[in-house]
Amino acid sequence: MKWQQALVAVFFFASLVSSASAQGSVPFGAKASVPVDADALAKDFEVNKKKIEDAEIKQRQVLSGLFEINKKIKKTVTERGAFSQQRALIEVNIKNLTQKVEELEGKAKSQRALLAERLRAIYKLGGPSVARYVFSSNSSSSLERNLKILGIVAERDLELIKNYRLDLKDLQSKKKILAQRLESLKSIEEKISSQEKKLIAEQNLKNKLLDGIRKSKLFALKQINGLREKSTQLNIDDAGVFDLLFKPSFLDQKGELPHPILGVVTRKFGLMKGQDQPYTLSNKGIFISAAKGSPIKSVFEGKVSFVGEIPGFGTTLIVDHGDHYYTVYGHAEEVKVNVGDEITQSQVIAAAGVPSGDDPAGIYFEIRHFSEPYDPQLWMKGL
Repeated sequence: MKWQQALVAVFFFASLVSSASAQGSVPFGAKASVPVDADALAKDFEVNKKKIEDAEIKQRQVLSGLFEINKKIKKTVTERGAFSQQRALIEVNIKNLTQKVEELEGKAKSQRALLAERLRAIYKLGGPSVARYVFSSNSSSSLERNLKILGIVAERDLELIKNYRLDLKDLQSKKKILAQRLESLKSIEEKISSQEKKLIAEQNLKNKLLDGIRKSKLFALKQINGLREKSTQLNIDDAGVFDLLFKPSFLDQKGELPHPILGVVTRKFGLMKGQDQPYTLSNKGIFISAAKGSPIKSVFEGKVSFVGEIPGFGTTLIVDHGDHYYTVYGHAEEVKVNVGDEITQSQVIAAAGVPSGDDPAGIYFEIRHFSEPYDPQLWMKGL
């Protein structure tokens, strides 16, 4: 990268000045200590630049971890809600079964009492009395009828009690199964709640870690800005070297980048509902509608790393801006640059084309750090 080349130049320049001073051929006089300051300045810049790069990598790792934790928390909350509904339903069923059991037990108790009352009545009649009732019939048909009456009454009472007991046993069995299922659900819910608490604790820890990384990155940026101010105070003939060394990076321009094309954002970054589709799509960039042939400009200086066809995006250009930052320009035509070209900010690199389908003319635009997509509208000035 240019800043690395500039850094080598600074070291080389500092060594030349130091050598010349030792031979007495450099008329710096009292300013002979300047090269040492330049050398230290360059080293400090390199150290802080490395800190920012390391912080960016750590930040991506932590954000990736947070994303996974958030997905797990969402899953546990959904599962806990589903189990809570099941538990509530089972509790209602157990309540209903308990009520039915109580009703059956009441009916069985009443039927047993009725049968006992009848048996007591028959007992009070006594053996001879019952016999007189049975054999008091004037005919054999009457006798048979009386015997059947007594048998039917007794059989009916016994059958009712038997059915009550069978129903009661069945209900109690169902109640026991539901009670076991309820205990199982409660145990699962407790485990899910415990897991959720652990995930939230891990989430809080990563948020603190992320906050520390951001503070470290901000501190390193402040250090670099301080070094830039300090460099202007050094009395060195080749001040252009330091201008190159301390020029703003892509990250420094966040929120201040120019628009890649003059147009209107018609498709935003993030999740969006597919047209006439029940699912949601993840849009990793934005679509800017513009007149066909409108000039596409690089939002920042860099090096063209790719020019070619990408399925769904047509002719696409990718520009490497250093520090692992890239911009992507899709649906282009009349490409004016080649792979390996060094380009400047706002340089025209292509023209807007027309995507396939019903989409209007314009370009698809992405900003990525490593492979992570960022919302371009947060980086563009006034977009």
